[in-house]
Amino acid sequence: MLRYVYMMVLILASILIGNSQQWPVHSQYMLNKYRDNPAYGGLDRSLSVFTSYRDQYNSLNGNPKTLYLGANLPFYIWNGAVGFSFYNQQAGIISNNNIKVSYNYVAGTPVGFLSFGGRVGVDMVNFRSSGIITPDGDYEGTINHHDPYIENNTFNGTGLSWELGAYFYGSNIEAGLVLSDVPEHSYRIGSGQYVKSLAVGLFAQYKYQLSDDINIRPSLFIRADKAVLQTDIGGYATFRNDILLGFNLRGYSNNSLDAASLIVGTNIGKKYFLTYSYDFGLSRLRSYHQGSHEIMLSYNLQKLIGLGLPPRIIYNPRDL
Repeated sequence: MLRYVYMMVLILASILIGNSQQWPVHSQYMLNKYRDNPAYGGLDRSLSVFTSYRDQYNSLNGNPKTLYLGANLPFYIWNGAVGFSFYNQQAGIISNNNIKVSYNYVAGTPVGFLSFGGRVGVDMVNFRSSGIITPDGDYEGTINHHDPYIENNTFNGTGLSWELGAYFYGSNIEAGLVLSDVPEHSYRIGSGQYVKSLAVGLFAQYKYQLSDDINIRPSLFIRADKAVLQTDIGGYATFRNDILLGFNLRGYSNNSLDAASLIVGTNIGKKYFLTYSYDFGLSRLRSYHQGSHEIMLSYNLQKLIGLGLPPRIIYNPRDL
């Protein structure tokens, strides 16, 4: 009897009140800054497109899997940039599709560029109670949980999500701040509520040129919400802008250490760059999974586009 009471409380907690997680984790955050901060749009000075796939905690049943696609480009007529992003994340019995569009304003200063922008879009969340596994369930052929409190239903919910960001781009230093889903809001999933609360992200990177061929980029990324503080400390080095080698450590204490990541990358032609990272588990979960894989392909047009409208016509009275 106690087991059924415990199971009922667990199911009700997951269905009636759902709390949104942070933006899906990725180890190559320093290579795609627009993914985490809309204010970075256009700072690559051309059309940039990124697509990535992450298989986290590989071999663990119901492990998180994330597909991402994003693009941004300068929009000089509006003194800034525009962009869009899409990701699909599946984690256990929950899947989430998110689509957003962004705009950011860029201003020049004597020491670099300052950018302020926002991103708004739609969350589409799917919750499958049929994916729950009970100790006495029968899952060969038809699904039968053998539990009076669990039904084979699918719950769907749709709601808005947004982000506000600021970014500084200097010759040697870059830094950005992003606030997500402030103020707190929620939307319905079935008979329950999916709550989205404030999350904060802080990024900083230093650019150091060791020689004409070697550039080094150490970086720091901090994420925080009401319950969790997580850090990523890493960086990468490039050789002649053709070969990339990077490292990242996620976590800062015994309770927060998650993984150490090795990142490698190379050019594919003049406009494409391919990177791959592998996360070596450091937490207690390392005994139950085979690490995390992440692969990303980026494209940069490497051409100034859309410089704006033609200059205003000035009439000369001598031609009248």
